[in-house]
Parts: sequence; C-alpha cells; structure tokens
Amino acid sequence: MDKTTITIVAVLVLVVIGFVFKKLIKHEEKKNDPNLSEPRDSNTLPGNQGVKDKTSK
Repeated sequence: MDKTTITIVAVLVLVVIGFVFKKLIKHEEKKNDPNLSEPRDSNTLPGNQGVKDKTSK
C-alpha cells in the first residue's frame, strides 16, 4: 500500500473513533440529566460511588 492509502485509512479510523466517543459522551450526558424521574447518585466522595443517600428519597 502506498502512503496515500495508509493516510486515508488512518483518517477514517480516527473519524470513526471520534464519532463513537461523541455518541458515548452524549449518552452519558443524557443519563446525568437532573430532570430525570430518578436522578443518578451525586455523592461521589471516595468510597461512596454507587451508594445512594437515604435522605434523598
């Protein structure tokens, strides 16, 4: 393969990777929406990840 083909393939791979990350970020932003009926846990102190406060209900 010549350099032009390799360059085109590399650029296409980078574009696909960027598109996938953009979709993942948008999906995470949707899950962090504060207006959801059951918002995600906001207590992110060390040791508390994934633990919901009992006072928030």
